[in-house]
Amino acid sequence: MRSLYAHLGTTSAGSLLLSSPKVKSYNTAILPPVIQAVPCSLATPNWTLSNPSTSTEPYKTRGKLETTVTDLQNELTLACQHVVVRDQIIEQANATMVFQNMGLKRMNEALYQKEEKGTADRAKLFKGKAQCLSSDEFYNAVRELDEGRKSKAADKEAKKLERERKKVLQAELDKEWAEMKERHRKAVEAWSADCSKLVAEGVRKKDLPPKPKLGKKPKLPVVEDNESDEEEEEGDA
Repeated sequence: MRSLYAHLGTTSAGSLLLSSPKVKSYNTAILPPVIQAVPCSLATPNWTLSNPSTSTEPYKTRGKLETTVTDLQNELTLACQHVVVRDQIIEQANATMVFQNMGLKRMNEALYQKEEKGTADRAKLFKGKAQCLSSDEFYNAVRELDEGRKSKAADKEAKKLERERKKVLQAELDKEWAEMKERHRKAVEAWSADCSKLVAEGVRKKDLPPKPKLGKKPKLPVVEDNESDEEEEEGDA
């Protein structure tokens, strides 16, 4: 578990596995498999010492026994080092599998949400299997669906009001545009009459006043629509 906590503490995506935001492909932690073995620098114990002696000697001298005991102690110490290293390898492998399993569960949930998008609320709640109605998980799912419905209703109402507001503004702009065209028409008529009078007086055409220009048609300000961005985020999840 220490290795698992170390993974969660040192990765930016560690908190993602424990929280509830949408899973996205670019921030989902997928640890690569790590194949570990006992380092070559650690010598292999002489396992033959664990086998019973086949010597036919009736007895051994004290020196031989002391040598055998010393050899056994040295090899036992080396074997203990192997056990410690292997335990650490197993612990790290288990922590990695737990970490990967957490990520796979989150991705599976995201895939399920993608597949079940647009389905009935009951299907989203029960997910095709029995659920404990008094569990915190089921309660949170119900609350999340309720908040989602309220959020969608609020967004729908806000969009409706925005459309009505734009409709009113567009009507005002259309009225303003019609008035601009009418003023321009009158200005052109007056300009045409003035030009005819000046030409009759002998003024050259290049010296005539310029024709009045019609200004640009007023338009509603362009507002960026974030709906496409939201759809892309849902697609990444």
